[in-house]
Amino acid sequence: MVHFGLFLIWQPFVSGERELKVIAVALLLGLTAVVLYALAGWMLTAWVALLIAIMGGKVFTLQAARRSRFYLVAVFYLFAILLSWVVPVSLLALNQTGLPEGMLTLAAVVVPMVLIAMAFLPFRAEDEHTTQVFDFFYSIFVFQLVVVLVLGSLAAMRVTSNQYFPAVALTVLSFASALLLLAILWGPRAGFGGLRTYFSRYLMTVGMPFELWMRRIAELSETEMSSTRFLTSAMEEVATLPWILGARWQMPDAADGEFGCTSAHAATFRYHNLEITFYTEIDLSPALFLHVRLLAQVIGEFYEGKRREQAMKQNAYMQAVHETGARLTHDIKNLLQSMVAITSATVVARERRLKIDNRPDDATDRRQSSPFEQMLERQLPQLTQRLQTTLDKLRNPATAATNVIVPAAQWWRDLKTRHQSSRVTFIGDDNMVGNVYANVFDTVFENCLENARKKRERETDIRIVAELIAGNTPTLLIGDSGSAIPATVIDTLFSAPVGSSRSGGLGIGLYQAARQANESGFAFTLDKNEAGHVRFKLAKIT
Repeated sequence: MVHFGLFLIWQPFVSGERELKVIAVALLLGLTAVVLYALAGWMLTAWVALLIAIMGGKVFTLQAARRSRFYLVAVFYLFAILLSWVVPVSLLALNQTGLPEGMLTLAAVVVPMVLIAMAFLPFRAEDEHTTQVFDFFYSIFVFQLVVVLVLGSLAAMRVTSNQYFPAVALTVLSFASALLLLAILWGPRAGFGGLRTYFSRYLMTVGMPFELWMRRIAELSETEMSSTRFLTSAMEEVATLPWILGARWQMPDAADGEFGCTSAHAATFRYHNLEITFYTEIDLSPALFLHVRLLAQVIGEFYEGKRREQAMKQNAYMQAVHETGARLTHDIKNLLQSMVAITSATVVARERRLKIDNRPDDATDRRQSSPFEQMLERQLPQLTQRLQTTLDKLRNPATAATNVIVPAAQWWRDLKTRHQSSRVTFIGDDNMVGNVYANVFDTVFENCLENARKKRERETDIRIVAELIAGNTPTLLIGDSGSAIPATVIDTLFSAPVGSSRSGGLGIGLYQAARQANESGFAFTLDKNEAGHVRFKLAKIT
């Protein structure tokens, strides 16, 4: 009873400031009363073995060496009193005549003298109050060692003619020899890893092949170019762990993701700009919490590396585009100036010709000219304005683009006239109502048509279809019957240059067209992406 009272004062499991529940106290007192009422020799032996195991969990921790020496003395006393008195007297029921001479004095006087050394060993009280350190693994290991030592001594009595103390000496020497051999094999000095390499390999897994999981994550980092898809695949690998019920993550550059279900036990980790919350079936122990944190940290580091890789690749693409454009800007500016002069001179010459012929309008001239000439006459002023706007943007990139608004029917007829030889199927009413932004619609159509032409060079029998839906919110649809756009390109198709295009391009045209459409209040999106049906859509943002 005194042992148990001292143990309650010292116990390393529950902090002293915590309030115990009534049910826990009642259960504890009930078990204690039953044990004390039916106290037997094997119960005392088991109690001392438990004390040795708990002390062992405190001795082998690395947090405080001086405290370990303090508990080591207590462990030595418990070992000595267990083998010299508790087992022979309480378990084997040996009387005074069955014990060697002086054993009573040794157990009652000499062995307890060892406890006096504890008063002289350095020990600081703050070492015990700062944190409750208890190594459960070492405690189980020490408990098994004590049980095997006691049972081995009882079994060795058959060899020593039922003499207990010679059996104890034989068992202790055998254990010492076995531990010495294990210590040699554990860390040999000849350059071999020893048993500790294989033993620690399975201790670090906590029920899962951690090295296989890490290898799979490394493979995903090599195969997945997109940070979003890498994170999704990595979380699918985490979902295979038996103690993970679900997870939720928040990414800075994409929509949030989740899998599984939630639970009352959640652990949240944040690395860089990625936040991951794991939901487990049980409350995580300290060791398991460290492993889950390691999983989150590995995923976070790989994810951040992917994001930086994408940013560096995009910067490299943009730098290449900038350097190429910078070399050609001067020549393009001269060409545009020449074209502006030509188109302007053509318009002025035509107006002078009409005045000389005394024709107030050009209705008669239009009736006599061909449809192509009529389209060219209508397009020259718009082309002059677009060339001038482009020239102004080259001189000053901060200049905002000017939208050219034309009737939808006129723009549609001119578009069909310009591309009569392009083998494009046009769907739309020539007498439709409404207006369109000619500069935006021309840019989008030309980019999509050019991409479809490149696809037609690689694939045969591709049909290109263009459809215009006019009205208050005009919509342009451009599609082809070729192969679908790869999934690795879709995520950054309109937001950044791409690097995996099979045609060798960087997607700069679509990127710039999307920006121009967005600045004019339109959305340029990929409407369909299936094998045999790929369609782009330009529509007013509502």
